[in-house]
Amino acid sequence: MAKMSEGTLREKMARLFGAYDADGNGYIERRDFEIIAERINANFSDTGSRRAVAVAAVFQEMWDGMASRMDVDGDQRISLDEFITDKLKTALADADAAHTRQRADRRRRLFDAMDRDGDGKVSLDEYQGFFRAFGVPAPQAEKTFARLDVDKDGFLTIDEMIETTLEYSTSTDPQASSSDLLGPLGPAPRS
Repeated sequence: MAKMSEGTLREKMARLFGAYDADGNGYIERRDFEIIAERINANFSDTGSRRAVAVAAVFQEMWDGMASRMDVDGDQRISLDEFITDKLKTALADADAAHTRQRADRRRRLFDAMDRDGDGKVSLDEYQGFFRAFGVPAPQAEKTFARLDVDKDGFLTIDEMIETTLEYSTSTDPQASSSDLLGPLGPAPRS
């Protein structure tokens, strides 16, 4: 991987780290994923439903998986360095079919968390509500949604979302349609 390419991935992974660091303390911890799930459910006034429980479970599983891989010093939190080191390795491993299938399953469940009405597609409103939980402002989410909606039907499908998240975590092209998934590349804003 060329240095310039690695720099683009590092920048995207630093932005992703910032999105996961929901409390802004400089580390990703279990509580951050609880906060994100709570925000998603609150954005949709959906705090006690079966869907809310499923959203919480997806983010709990994400934390468990990330902590087991990334928390190399065992302090129950993931530093930016631990996160980026793992994510750069993962970007290279994403070509592995088994690894890709496992991540695709998680991406499908995240898609289900976005698809609040269960119609099999994500509207702009659903997309904005989901990404608001990660600190993405509505105008930025709208701009990104328009770029990702390849067939311009006003909805994102599971295939469009899986492709987007895979591209975000593996593409070294700063102009790729997914590159601004969490906001434009450049210095990541702190919340």
